[in-house]
Amino acid sequence: MFDRSPDQMPGTSPAPAEDRLVAEAAQLRAQPGFPQALRAYTAGLAEFRETSRLFSKAMANEARFRTVRYLIYLDSDRERFGEDGGASYGRLLDLCTRRHEIGPRVLKTMLALMTLTGLVRSRRGTTDSRQKFYHPTPRLLALARQRLVNAARALDILEPQLQRTRMMLDDPQAVRRMSVSAGREHTMGDPPTDRMPEFIAYYGGQEGAAPLVFTVMQADFDRTPLPSRAAIARRFGLSKTQVSNLITEGARQGYLTLDGRGVPAATPHLRDSFQRWISIELAYHARHMRRG
Repeated sequence: MFDRSPDQMPGTSPAPAEDRLVAEAAQLRAQPGFPQALRAYTAGLAEFRETSRLFSKAMANEARFRTVRYLIYLDSDRERFGEDGGASYGRLLDLCTRRHEIGPRVLKTMLALMTLTGLVRSRRGTTDSRQKFYHPTPRLLALARQRLVNAARALDILEPQLQRTRMMLDDPQAVRRMSVSAGREHTMGDPPTDRMPEFIAYYGGQEGAAPLVFTVMQADFDRTPLPSRAAIARRFGLSKTQVSNLITEGARQGYLTLDGRGVPAATPHLRDSFQRWISIELAYHARHMRRG
């Protein structure tokens, strides 16, 4: 699998390295089981956002979530950074500002929030007490595992022989190993979000947009009425005004259509964008979910 892009004709050159993830995602979408995997993954993402409110606040938008991933990666890559890990404030700031994603004030606020909520702890270096390192707590690693297990279950629908769910559940080092593999690739190249910047600007750039999209897509999958704006707000810890603003912006960008009562529904543009993005995300997970 993942040997040739569906758009690549026999006898032509393979896709450039920077496009391989897109090609791998296209191969996932072409599988008969992809609609089932898409539904299962979407349901899992929605449930995670609903039940893990503290972590959801930390990953309220793509930039914040990327900061959490940076912290877990830097702490986990002991081969590169030594026994204290590499999650110092300086290294975190370097990664966060390299692409102008998040500034010093927001990073400090996030570190304080994650420390206060028990997701992160800090301690002085073992060899140099002047340095302070941040470490994910077991609680944060468990939440990260929960989210990755959701991806593994979706991938197991497509590639059951690899038993990724069993690996994620049985191997206590699976989260850290994947964080190192994905983190090294992420910091050295283009992140998956660069493949769909316009969609990510809405879906991942605005707090609450992702849970709204999950809800709209679940209603679209099941052909059921969409919950009220108030119900969506209660479910995901948002305000009704916030949900209304996200619906208005989604309609403006062509992702949602509104009926005469103002009830939103998915457009073909949202269906296509969401399927492509989820396939990219799953392909990225598939690359890095490997046994030790």
